[in-house]
Amino acid sequence: MIHEGEQFTRHLDLSAEVVVVGSGAGGPVAAKELQELGHSVIMIEEGGYYRTKDFVNDPIATFRTLYRDNGLTTALGRPPIPFPLGRCLGGTTTVNSGTCFRTPDKILDQWQEQWGLPDIGPEFMRPYFEKIESFYSIREVHSGNMGRNGELFLEGARALGYSGGPLKRNMDENCVGCGVCSLGCPTEGKKPTLVNYIPRASELGAEIYCDFRAEKILTQNGAAVGIEGSILNRKTRRRKTTFTIRAKLVVLAAGAVHTPFLLMKNKLGNSSGQVGRNLRLHPGIRVCALMDEEVRGWLGVPQGVFVDQFWDEGIMLEGIFVGPPLTAPSLPYIGLKNKELMFNYDKLAAFGAMIQDKTAGRVRTGPFGRPLITYNMQKDDLKKAVLAIAHTAEIFFAAGAKRVFPSISWLPEIRDRKETDRIINGPVKAADIEMMAFHPMGTCRMGTSPEHSVVDPYGESFDLKNLFVADASLFPSCLGVNPMQSIMAFAHRNADYIHNKKL
Repeated sequence: MIHEGEQFTRHLDLSAEVVVVGSGAGGPVAAKELQELGHSVIMIEEGGYYRTKDFVNDPIATFRTLYRDNGLTTALGRPPIPFPLGRCLGGTTTVNSGTCFRTPDKILDQWQEQWGLPDIGPEFMRPYFEKIESFYSIREVHSGNMGRNGELFLEGARALGYSGGPLKRNMDENCVGCGVCSLGCPTEGKKPTLVNYIPRASELGAEIYCDFRAEKILTQNGAAVGIEGSILNRKTRRRKTTFTIRAKLVVLAAGAVHTPFLLMKNKLGNSSGQVGRNLRLHPGIRVCALMDEEVRGWLGVPQGVFVDQFWDEGIMLEGIFVGPPLTAPSLPYIGLKNKELMFNYDKLAAFGAMIQDKTAGRVRTGPFGRPLITYNMQKDDLKKAVLAIAHTAEIFFAAGAKRVFPSISWLPEIRDRKETDRIINGPVKAADIEMMAFHPMGTCRMGTSPEHSVVDPYGESFDLKNLFVADASLFPSCLGVNPMQSIMAFAHRNADYIHNKKL
C-alpha cells in the first residue's frame, strides 16, 4: 500500500525486515525483489506521491513539486554545474528522459581489474540487465516518436561516417513523443519506477510511505537496525510529526548526494574518509543550432538519438530538447537578439555533449543542515568538453545548420564548419562553458578495501553491518553513459546477495 504524509498526525512506529530509503532507480528494485523473495519491506520517500493525472505542462509548477531545490541543485565550482534531482515518488526516474544503457563491458572489465570486484563481469551481469529490460519496458526509439531533432543530427553524423543510432528508453508502444518527460509523463508512455516497480512491490505486500524524510540511522551492536525521521507537510516541507522504523537491514537508495549526506550527518560508515568524495557528475553541454528547415523539436522524445563515435575518448553525444522557458536562457545574447532567435524556435535544434569525467567532486555537510556540493573541473576533462562541443557543432553543420550556438561565453555563435577550430584552439576556460549534469555518482564507492572504499562489492558498509547502498553512489568511476539501468541492475544483484547471505 502507498501511504501519504497527510494521513498521519502522531508519531508512527513501524517494523519490517528491510527498510529502503529512496524510491528512484535503485530503491524500488531492491524493494520489489526482496518482497518477492519473501521478506517484508518498507520503502520511504521524502517527496510526495503524484499520479499521472497530476502532471502538467508547466515547468515552474513542476520544478516546485517534483524536483528538489526547485530543480536548481548545483555543484559549486568552476564552472558551477546545476544537476536537477527528482523529489517525488519514483524519484528522478519520474522526471528524466528515460534513456537506458547497460553498463559498458569496458567499464565492468575495468572495475574487475582495477578494483578487484567479483561477480561483476559482462556475462555475470547480463541476466540482470535482461530482467530490467523486460520488466522496465526498455525498447528502442522508433521513427514515430524520435522527432526531427534527432533525425537531423543522425543524418549529419552518418554523412560524416560517425557511429550512432536510436536510443533505448523505458517506454511502451503508447509513447507518442510529446516531449515533456522532464515534467512527468502525462500518458504513461514513459515507464518510470512510479508505474511498474513501485506498484508491483506494493501488490506483493511492501508498504510505501511518501513525505517521510530519513534523518537518523538506528544502530545496535555494530549493525543498522532502523531509521528515524520526520513526516513532512507536503506544501511547507516542514515537520508534522515523526516516525521510527525498526528493521533487520537498512538499504540506502537516496542518490549520490543524499546517501552520503545521511551517513555524514549520522557520523557513520566513514572510517575510510571516502564518504562524499569521488563525486562524478558526467557533465554535459547543450549545443543549439539554427537550421534551414522547420524542426519543431518539441515533437518527439527529448532524447531519441545518440552518437558514440567518440566514446573511447570519453565523449558521448545524446539528443536533448526543452520548451521555450528553458531554451531562451540557454541561447546567447540578451534583449532583441535573443528574442529574434526565439522567433525562430521552430527551426532550432539542440543536442547534448557529455564527458566521462575523472574530476572528483565532493559532498559535505553544509550550513542550514543541507548538503554542500563542490566540483572544480580538471584540465583533462575541460579538454574533453571542448572537443565534445566541437564534434557536436561539426555534426550540426553536416546536417545543414546555418548557425551553431556552442554555449561558450566569449563565442556566442559560429557560422561555418571551419570555425569549429575557434572552439578547439581558443582560450576556453571551464568557467566559460555553460554546463549542466544529470548523473551524479561515486560518493560511496564499492571496493574490496575498507581503506579506500565505503562499501563492499555487494553494497554493504565496511563499518556497519546490515547497512547497504543501492544507488549510483556505488560506482567506482563514471560510466560514460546514462546510469539508470546500471543502478537498477546493481540494486537487483545486491538484493539477491542480501536474500542469499544476510536474511
